[in-house]
Amino acid sequence: MKTTLSASTLSGPDVQRLNSAFAWACALLAVTLPLAALYHLTSISTQALLLRAGVTMSVLQAQMLDVSLMQRGIAVVLGLVPVCCASYGLVCAMRCFSGFSQGEYLSLRTVRYLRGFAAGIFASVVTGFFAAMAASVVLTLGAPAGQRALAIGLGSNELLTLLFAGMVWQIAAVMAKAVALAEENAQFV
Repeated sequence: MKTTLSASTLSGPDVQRLNSAFAWACALLAVTLPLAALYHLTSISTQALLLRAGVTMSVLQAQMLDVSLMQRGIAVVLGLVPVCCASYGLVCAMRCFSGFSQGEYLSLRTVRYLRGFAAGIFASVVTGFFAAMAASVVLTLGAPAGQRALAIGLGSNELLTLLFAGMVWQIAAVMAKAVALAEENAQFV
């Protein structure tokens, strides 16, 4: 059985409700993720903060490490940067889904928001990579010579997320061309 898509199928009440639900979920996550990350980063132990930055130490080594309140504060701010980039991407996704829920499928505004989502997710991974490196240095500054650390880590999750962001960016580029073609065709009719 062959199914054809029509404008009424794409903008039916079920599709509009689903797009609205996605918009609300993105809005909720855009607000709660930075708040949850701030709470988490300020409440975990120094050893857990080091581990999050990619530095493995025993409990005794972490306790002997003299991490000042300023160093901890800098590490917390560095940890929030990638979360805020992801939050920006979620706000863009929310706006994109809001447009979809109103039947705005092929517009430059929707494409711009979709690209904003991709850029936010891409920036989140890139800033997360550099923020973890910087946090490892900042947190081990008080360590004796030879015990300071520069942790570098890039895993498959980060690589897949970068690939996903690149694919969404490219889909948005194709949508931009479709918008331009639709506008050009509308002038002939």
